[in-house]
Amino acid sequence: MGSRDAEIEAAVEVGTDELLLRVSRAFAGQERWADQLRAVAYEMLWFLREDEGRARLMVIDVLRSTPRAIEIREHGMEALTELIDLGRRQLEDPDSLPRSIAAVTAGTIYNRLHVGVEAGVETLTPDLVRELMFTAVLPYLGTEAALAELEAPAMGPA
Repeated sequence: MGSRDAEIEAAVEVGTDELLLRVSRAFAGQERWADQLRAVAYEMLWFLREDEGRARLMVIDVLRSTPRAIEIREHGMEALTELIDLGRRQLEDPDSLPRSIAAVTAGTIYNRLHVGVEAGVETLTPDLVRELMFTAVLPYLGTEAALAELEAPAMGPA
């Protein structure tokens, strides 16, 4: 493993640990699932925006790095998938939607964050969070709740 790969791996591990701690606190500070998800989304937004170099390492460079770095990234993606999948508890019949809906939604979110980081972290805005929240809540809470996400007030950094 080269020094650049070691740097990326270390940054991804430290960054993922910090991000998971921060989003856990954001999640715990809310009671309703959509509010929890929104708090996590904003915490991710502010985390990525506060250090563009770290964001590039964790979102872009990791994909061309070590298997361990990719495994750490996938752990973070799995945590987001689990959080989104909690939306099934909002349904009358939780088994009416497969877990794969959450996985696809998490993948869409990661892809959009990747595009944003590539374009510059300043492109990651509260409007992006609103759009991603629309996508995330739609299958679980329906059209009205999803549309309300487009108007939800932004949350500041924790």
